[in-house]
Amino acid sequence: MKLEVNKNKLAGALIALGKLVCRTAAEAEFKALRIEAGENQVRFSTCSLSEQITFKTECRSEGAFHCLVGFDEFRDAVRSCRNKVLEIENGDSILRVGDRTLFPMSGVEWQVPRDSEHSTVSELPEGFVSLLSEATQLVDRNEPRRIMRGINLSREGITATNGRELLNICVPLNVEDFTIPLPLALMQTRTAESGRLYTWSDNLNKVCRIETEHWTWYAKGLEGSYPNWKQIIPSQKALVRSVSFLPEHGQQLGTFLKNIPDQPPHNAVELYQSDPGYLNVRAGEMRTGIAAEFTGDWNDVSLMLNKHMLLRLLSERHTKIEMADNRIPILASGGTGRYVTMPLYQPKTQVITQNQTQIQPQMEENKMEHKEMKVVSAPVQTAAPKQEPEANPMEELNSAIESFRLKLRIAWDESSVLARKIKEVQIAQKQKERDFIQAKRAIERIRMVSGF
Repeated sequence: MKLEVNKNKLAGALIALGKLVCRTAAEAEFKALRIEAGENQVRFSTCSLSEQITFKTECRSEGAFHCLVGFDEFRDAVRSCRNKVLEIENGDSILRVGDRTLFPMSGVEWQVPRDSEHSTVSELPEGFVSLLSEATQLVDRNEPRRIMRGINLSREGITATNGRELLNICVPLNVEDFTIPLPLALMQTRTAESGRLYTWSDNLNKVCRIETEHWTWYAKGLEGSYPNWKQIIPSQKALVRSVSFLPEHGQQLGTFLKNIPDQPPHNAVELYQSDPGYLNVRAGEMRTGIAAEFTGDWNDVSLMLNKHMLLRLLSERHTKIEMADNRIPILASGGTGRYVTMPLYQPKTQVITQNQTQIQPQMEENKMEHKEMKVVSAPVQTAAPKQEPEANPMEELNSAIESFRLKLRIAWDESSVLARKIKEVQIAQKQKERDFIQAKRAIERIRMVSGF
């Protein structure tokens, strides 16, 4: 029994298959690779305690067989093969992989997941696996609650949260509140294929299967109830003001934030409107600004966010931020899904008006006259404004220099991007010229042969 398979394609698939392999497991099946061949198709599978992933591809085969071999031994045999076509031959209790000889495992029970006839089916769009990768970035893997270390699937789409941030990606799914473990092996496939999601319940667990053209992933659902994330998303009526900007301005702002050192404990970044159509961003002594559009009243209003949360917002390619005040979560949109987080708390400072300063000394004078004590007409210190220390010109100069350096760095990054785009256009133009010359020569040859 012999088959031939593309070596490069199999080597890439083994990277994802190896995510479920546990080298220290006591059970042999968690360290093994299962091979099933037949009808010009071969399937490679690995499994863990709660997951199984299978890669299937077409091949030239003679006969059918299935066996279990050590994953690491098989991977090393594939890497050592120098041919583009890998030959796998099974017979006489051995497995020939290229030039290597492997010995299949015996006495190992491999539990194949059982499909259900009553499963619920959902059609998955192209790029669904990449959406899972976007949601995974918000998951806290050290969260004590196991249900929070997964990704929730529901009719409202894909949802992930770490207790401080929430991301909901609207994908129409025909499933009722199913929380899957982090699909690290499935994400490693980097497949952009469309597929189907099957969900069902057996006697003990909820089970799901994601199936694409070349990959099949089984997983048991996490036990417990996922937090009611819907009540966290603020209503549209409460969001009375918003700011919007272009994607390239968002990238410029992200570059600025990455070059700012952390300022524990909150890493606060303030966003506010200074001039019409201009969003100012201040982090400590460093500041920048981008062109933006505002709606609602932004007079004497600023938004204070954690720097890393703002970077996450920008990495999701969001271009619109909606808010009410610092006690209601903000909502970011325009990129991947909907992003929700809480702004940093800003206590309101009490401002003493001129009328209050006039009333206060009069009340104190009346009290002192009642006690028959002498009243000295002097300004009340509590009402007098605090004198701010004079600014150090050297500190202002250092701050201006740092701000200027940051602007130069941002301008340099933008010029590098423009230079790269110009090179790409030049390469494309040269390729078009080559194609034109080749086409012209081909036409001349045809004319010479035909005699026209």
